[in-house]
Amino acid sequence: MNILDIARELRLKIFSELLVLPEPIVFLADNGPPSPPLFRSKGDELCLALLRINKTVYSEASTLLYSDNRFQFPEVFTSTPSPTESAHISPFLHQIGSQASHIRHICIPFPPFDYPESERAGLHQAHIRNLELIRDTCTSIRTLELLISPDCANYTLSDSPIAAEALCLLDTHFKNIPSLKEVVINFEVYPEQDPSNDLTKRMHDYGWTVKVTKLPEKIWISLDDRVEFDNEEDCQAYDNEQLLIEERERQREEEEEWLEEYYRRRRDPYWKNDSDYD
Repeated sequence: MNILDIARELRLKIFSELLVLPEPIVFLADNGPPSPPLFRSKGDELCLALLRINKTVYSEASTLLYSDNRFQFPEVFTSTPSPTESAHISPFLHQIGSQASHIRHICIPFPPFDYPESERAGLHQAHIRNLELIRDTCTSIRTLELLISPDCANYTLSDSPIAAEALCLLDTHFKNIPSLKEVVINFEVYPEQDPSNDLTKRMHDYGWTVKVTKLPEKIWISLDDRVEFDNEEDCQAYDNEQLLIEERERQREEEEEWLEEYYRRRRDPYWKNDSDYD
Protein backbone atom coordinates (compact mmCIF):
# COMPACT_ATOMS: atom_id res chain seq x y z
CA MET A 1 0.00 0.00 0.00
CA ASN A 2 1.31 3.43 -0.97
CA ILE A 3 1.44 5.90 1.90
CA LEU A 4 -0.26 8.49 -0.30
CA ASP A 5 -3.29 6.19 -0.52
CA ILE A 6 -3.98 6.96 3.14
CA ALA A 7 -6.36 9.85 3.79
CA ARG A 8 -4.39 13.09 4.18
CA GLU A 9 -5.71 13.83 7.67
CA LEU A 10 -4.65 10.40 8.93
CA ARG A 11 -1.37 10.64 7.03
CA LEU A 12 -0.50 13.90 8.78
CA LYS A 13 -1.24 12.32 12.16
CA ILE A 14 1.20 9.52 11.32
CA PHE A 15 3.82 12.05 10.24
CA SER A 16 3.31 13.98 13.47
CA GLU A 17 3.88 10.85 15.57
CA LEU A 18 7.14 10.19 13.74
CA LEU A 19 8.53 13.71 13.50
CA VAL A 20 7.20 15.83 16.38
CA LEU A 21 8.72 15.48 19.85
CA PRO A 22 7.16 16.48 23.18
CA GLU A 23 10.46 17.99 24.35
CA PRO A 24 12.64 20.54 22.51
CA ILE A 25 15.15 19.44 19.89
CA VAL A 26 18.35 20.59 21.57
CA PHE A 27 21.41 21.48 19.50
CA LEU A 28 24.98 21.60 20.78
CA ALA A 29 28.18 22.99 19.29
CA ASP A 30 31.84 22.20 19.86
CA ASN A 31 34.08 24.86 21.33
CA GLY A 32 37.01 26.03 19.26
CA PRO A 33 36.27 26.92 15.64
CA PRO A 34 34.73 30.35 14.94
CA SER A 35 31.53 28.85 13.51
CA PRO A 36 31.32 25.24 14.73
CA PRO A 37 28.80 22.80 13.25
CA LEU A 38 25.65 22.01 15.20
CA PHE A 39 24.60 18.54 16.29
CA ARG A 40 21.64 17.22 18.23
CA SER A 41 22.37 16.67 21.90
CA LYS A 42 21.07 13.11 22.03
CA GLY A 43 19.69 10.38 19.87
CA ASP A 44 15.99 11.07 19.53
CA GLU A 45 13.15 9.24 17.88
CA LEU A 46 12.84 11.50 14.86
CA CYS A 47 12.16 9.37 11.79
CA LEU A 48 13.93 11.63 9.28
CA ALA A 49 14.06 8.85 6.68
CA LEU A 50 10.40 9.65 6.10
CA LEU A 51 11.45 12.84 4.32
CA ARG A 52 13.17 10.83 1.59
CA ILE A 53 10.15 8.85 0.39
CA ASN A 54 8.99 11.29 -2.29
CA LYS A 55 8.37 14.99 -2.90
CA THR A 56 4.77 14.96 -1.68
CA VAL A 57 5.66 13.27 1.59
CA TYR A 58 8.63 15.59 2.00
CA SER A 59 6.45 18.66 1.54
CA GLU A 60 3.83 17.53 4.05
CA ALA A 61 6.19 16.02 6.62
CA SER A 62 8.83 18.75 6.60
CA THR A 63 6.19 21.37 7.31
CA LEU A 64 5.19 19.45 10.45
CA LEU A 65 8.81 18.86 11.43
CA TYR A 66 9.65 22.55 11.48
CA SER A 67 6.33 24.06 12.56
CA ASP A 68 5.41 21.75 15.45
CA ASN A 69 8.81 21.15 17.07
CA ARG A 70 10.65 23.47 19.44
CA PHE A 71 14.29 24.15 18.55
CA GLN A 72 16.82 25.06 21.24
CA PHE A 73 20.21 26.49 20.27
CA PRO A 74 23.48 26.88 22.22
CA GLU A 75 25.67 29.91 22.53
CA VAL A 76 29.21 30.03 21.18
CA PHE A 77 32.07 32.49 21.40
CA THR A 78 32.33 35.03 18.61
CA SER A 79 35.13 37.55 18.17
CA THR A 80 33.53 39.87 15.62
CA PRO A 81 32.93 42.73 15.80
CA SER A 82 34.05 42.25 19.44
CA PRO A 83 34.24 39.23 21.76
CA THR A 84 30.99 37.88 23.21
CA GLU A 85 28.90 34.75 23.64
CA SER A 86 25.90 34.60 21.31
CA ALA A 87 23.24 32.12 20.21
CA HIS A 88 24.49 29.88 17.40
CA ILE A 89 21.48 29.72 15.08
CA SER A 90 22.72 30.81 11.67
CA PRO A 91 24.15 27.42 10.49
CA PHE A 92 20.82 25.68 11.02
CA LEU A 93 18.63 28.41 9.54
CA HIS A 94 20.88 28.79 6.51
CA GLN A 95 21.03 25.02 5.99
CA ILE A 96 17.25 24.51 5.93
CA GLY A 97 16.68 27.54 3.70
CA SER A 98 13.03 28.32 2.98
CA GLN A 99 11.90 25.68 5.48
CA ALA A 100 12.80 28.19 8.21
CA SER A 101 9.58 30.01 7.34
CA HIS A 102 7.67 27.13 8.98
CA ILE A 103 9.44 27.39 12.35
CA ARG A 104 7.18 28.64 15.13
CA HIS A 105 9.12 27.94 18.34
CA ILE A 106 12.76 28.82 19.07
CA CYS A 107 14.74 28.82 22.33
CA ILE A 108 18.03 30.73 22.62
CA PRO A 109 20.23 31.83 25.55
CA PHE A 110 19.32 35.19 27.06
CA PRO A 111 21.62 37.73 25.40
CA PRO A 112 24.08 39.57 27.66
CA PHE A 113 24.19 43.33 27.41
CA ASP A 114 27.11 45.67 26.85
CA TYR A 115 27.68 48.54 29.26
CA PRO A 116 29.87 51.14 27.53
CA GLU A 117 31.59 54.00 29.31
CA SER A 118 28.55 56.19 28.79
CA GLU A 119 26.73 53.89 31.25
CA ARG A 120 23.96 53.25 28.79
CA ALA A 121 22.89 49.71 28.00
CA GLY A 122 23.71 48.33 24.58
CA LEU A 123 22.97 45.08 22.76
CA HIS A 124 25.95 43.45 21.09
CA GLN A 125 25.83 43.39 17.30
CA ALA A 126 25.97 39.57 17.31
CA HIS A 127 22.68 39.40 19.24
CA ILE A 128 21.07 42.00 17.01
CA ARG A 129 22.04 39.92 13.96
CA ASN A 130 20.48 36.83 15.53
CA LEU A 131 17.17 38.58 16.20
CA GLU A 132 17.18 40.05 12.70
CA LEU A 133 17.91 36.62 11.24
CA ILE A 134 14.96 35.15 13.14
CA ARG A 135 12.77 38.01 11.97
CA ASP A 136 13.79 37.66 8.32
CA THR A 137 13.83 33.86 7.98
CA CYS A 138 11.40 32.52 10.61
CA THR A 139 8.45 34.47 9.26
CA SER A 140 5.91 32.27 11.08
CA ILE A 141 7.57 32.32 14.49
CA ARG A 142 5.09 32.51 17.36
CA THR A 143 7.15 31.83 20.49
CA LEU A 144 10.67 32.98 21.32
CA GLU A 145 12.04 31.54 24.56
CA LEU A 146 15.12 33.01 26.22
CA LEU A 147 16.94 30.69 28.60
CA ILE A 148 18.76 32.11 31.63
CA SER A 149 21.15 29.56 33.10
CA PRO A 150 21.77 29.50 36.88
CA ASP A 151 25.43 30.35 36.37
CA CYS A 152 24.65 33.44 34.32
CA ALA A 153 26.79 36.23 35.75
CA ASN A 154 25.19 38.87 33.55
CA TYR A 155 24.53 41.86 35.77
CA THR A 156 21.95 43.04 33.28
CA LEU A 157 19.63 40.86 35.32
CA SER A 158 19.99 43.07 38.37
CA ASP A 159 17.62 45.65 39.77
CA SER A 160 19.65 48.60 38.51
CA PRO A 161 18.23 51.42 36.33
CA ILE A 162 20.55 50.33 33.51
CA ALA A 163 19.01 46.85 33.65
CA ALA A 164 15.59 48.40 33.11
CA GLU A 165 16.93 50.26 30.09
CA ALA A 166 18.50 47.04 28.77
CA LEU A 167 15.22 45.12 28.97
CA CYS A 168 13.43 47.98 27.21
CA LEU A 169 15.99 47.81 24.42
CA LEU A 170 15.46 44.08 24.09
CA ASP A 171 11.69 44.53 24.00
CA THR A 172 12.09 46.95 21.09
CA HIS A 173 13.84 44.25 19.08
CA PHE A 174 11.12 41.73 19.93
CA LYS A 175 8.47 44.10 18.64
CA ASN A 176 10.31 44.26 15.31
CA ILE A 177 9.43 40.59 14.72
CA PRO A 178 5.90 40.89 13.25
CA SER A 179 4.74 37.29 13.70
CA LEU A 180 5.99 36.94 17.30
CA LYS A 181 3.12 36.35 19.73
CA GLU A 182 4.85 35.28 22.94
CA VAL A 183 8.19 35.92 24.62
CA VAL A 184 9.08 33.40 27.33
CA ILE A 185 11.86 34.09 29.84
CA ASN A 186 12.90 30.76 31.35
CA PHE A 187 14.96 31.00 34.54
CA GLU A 188 16.87 27.78 35.26
CA VAL A 189 17.62 27.83 38.99
CA TYR A 190 18.98 25.49 41.63
CA PRO A 191 16.70 24.58 44.56
CA GLU A 192 18.12 27.30 46.83
CA GLN A 193 17.80 30.04 44.19
CA ASP A 194 14.95 32.27 43.09
CA PRO A 195 14.93 35.07 40.51
CA SER A 196 14.44 38.61 41.74
CA ASN A 197 10.79 39.52 42.27
CA ASP A 198 11.42 43.04 40.96
CA LEU A 199 13.08 41.61 37.88
CA THR A 200 10.29 39.16 37.07
CA LYS A 201 7.68 41.90 37.64
CA ARG A 202 9.50 44.13 35.19
CA MET A 203 9.44 41.33 32.62
CA HIS A 204 5.74 40.71 33.22
CA ASP A 205 5.14 44.42 32.61
CA TYR A 206 6.46 43.95 29.07
CA GLY A 207 3.93 41.18 28.52
CA TRP A 208 6.57 38.47 28.64
CA THR A 209 5.85 35.08 30.16
CA VAL A 210 8.21 34.26 33.03
CA LYS A 211 8.92 30.60 33.73
CA VAL A 212 11.09 29.14 36.50
CA THR A 213 12.63 25.71 35.92
CA LYS A 214 13.99 24.06 39.06
CA LEU A 215 17.15 22.06 38.44
CA PRO A 216 18.57 19.23 40.55
CA GLU A 217 21.18 20.13 43.15
CA LYS A 218 24.30 21.43 41.47
CA ILE A 219 27.28 19.11 41.37
CA TRP A 220 30.89 19.80 40.48
CA ILE A 221 32.76 17.12 38.56
CA SER A 222 36.52 16.73 38.87
CA LEU A 223 38.76 17.36 35.88
CA ASP A 224 39.38 13.63 35.53
CA ASP A 225 35.59 12.98 35.48
CA ARG A 226 35.97 10.48 38.32
CA VAL A 227 34.51 12.24 41.37
CA GLU A 228 31.44 14.38 41.99
CA PHE A 229 31.29 17.07 44.70
CA ASP A 230 28.50 19.12 46.21
CA ASN A 231 30.64 22.28 46.44
CA GLU A 232 33.23 24.02 44.30
CA GLU A 233 35.91 24.33 47.00
CA ASP A 234 36.26 20.58 47.54
CA CYS A 235 36.27 19.98 43.80
CA GLN A 236 39.08 22.50 43.27
CA ALA A 237 41.05 21.03 46.17
CA TYR A 238 40.76 17.55 44.65
CA ASP A 239 41.78 18.83 41.21
CA ASN A 240 44.81 20.64 42.65
CA GLU A 241 45.87 17.53 44.56
CA GLN A 242 45.57 15.39 41.43
CA LEU A 243 47.63 17.90 39.46
CA LEU A 244 50.37 17.72 42.11
CA ILE A 245 50.31 13.92 41.99
CA GLU A 246 50.57 14.01 38.19
CA GLU A 247 53.46 16.48 38.37
CA ARG A 248 55.33 14.31 40.88
CA GLU A 249 54.76 11.26 38.70
CA ARG A 250 56.08 13.14 35.68
CA GLN A 251 59.21 14.18 37.60
CA ARG A 252 59.73 10.60 38.83
CA GLU A 253 59.51 9.27 35.27
CA GLU A 254 62.00 11.89 34.07
CA GLU A 255 64.44 10.92 36.84
CA GLU A 256 64.11 7.24 35.97
CA GLU A 257 64.75 7.98 32.31
CA TRP A 258 67.80 10.06 33.25
CA LEU A 259 69.19 7.28 35.46
CA GLU A 260 68.55 4.67 32.81
CA GLU A 261 70.43 6.74 30.26
CA TYR A 262 73.21 7.42 32.76
CA TYR A 263 73.87 3.73 33.47
CA ARG A 264 73.53 2.83 29.80
CA ARG A 265 76.32 5.23 28.97
CA ARG A 266 78.39 4.04 31.92
CA ARG A 267 78.21 0.51 30.58
CA ASP A 268 79.06 1.56 27.05
CA PRO A 269 82.86 1.22 26.54
CA TYR A 270 82.70 3.40 23.45
CA TRP A 271 81.10 6.31 25.26
CA LYS A 272 84.07 8.53 26.03
CA ASN A 273 82.56 11.78 27.19
CA ASP A 274 80.33 11.03 30.14
CA SER A 275 81.28 14.04 32.24
CA ASP A 276 77.76 15.43 31.97
CA TYR A 277 76.58 12.49 34.05
CA ASP A 278 79.15 12.79 36.85
